Amino acid sequence: MLKKSRWYTILTIASVGFIVLAIGFYQAIIVTTAVNPQPTSKAAVPQTTPNSTKLPSKNANSFKVLLLGDSIAKGTGDENSKGFAGYLPDYFKNSTAKDILVENAGIDGLESIGLLEQLQSQKLDKTLADSDFILISIGGNDVRRILSLNDLAKEDQFKVRLDSYLANIKQTMKSLRKANPNSIVIFLGLYNPYEKANSVEDIRLLNTWNYDTQQLVEQDGKGIFIPTSDLLKFNLGRYISKDGLHPNSAGYQAISNRISKSVETIIAGS
Repeated sequence: MLKKSRWYTILTIASVGFIVLAIGFYQAIIVTTAVNPQPTSKAAVPQTTPNSTKLPSKNANSFKVLLLGDSIAKGTGDENSKGFAGYLPDYFKNSTAKDILVENAGIDGLESIGLLEQLQSQKLDKTLADSDFILISIGGNDVRRILSLNDLAKEDQFKVRLDSYLANIKQTMKSLRKANPNSIVIFLGLYNPYEKANSVEDIRLLNTWNYDTQQLVEQDGKGIFIPTSDLLKFNLGRYISKDGLHPNSAGYQAISNRISKSVETIIAGS
């Protein structure tokens, strides 16, 4: 009888211990999930250096950078009239003793179809072929016109414009690679410059646009996607120009610094 009682006590203690451990394990899962929640929407993330980190040497003494796309590529909004053409050389020089030569082909108001047509005209083929880095800013004018629509119309038009834009970018990348298969293509993500237009729906659409763009750019082995939304959204007063749309001098410098960090190993090793 004493032995049975002893075994009963042991089994009871073991059962209680198992229950306590199970509860603790369950609570640990809950805490871990709360601290590290799974993402609920698409969002572009900083990209690592492309697979190939060494550029074929075109010129032993310099790197050539071509700026393509819209008014941001052009440098509109900078009170010092410098933009990327003025700031990128300064930041790139931190990683190399070579000269940094920049050609600016940015056009105010350009949409993705306009960029594609510009490349298909072949007027830039020689410049493209000679470029080590090609910086592209495009898409803001494609998406901006639908932001003022109501949510239902916005959703419908967004899908149409996104599909058209992605098709244009896909063909743009093909045109670039036909002219120059070896250059590093640096593609800027979009940001929302309107402080009062940060509705949940607008944020979701912007994240989707950037995410899908990044997926397309990453299909190119030498393409780098540079997010800008996270850099500017908490610093609109500091980084946006008086026109309320484009980066100001500080904004262009902040983006230029991020670009240079993403390619510094390529520059230093080439």
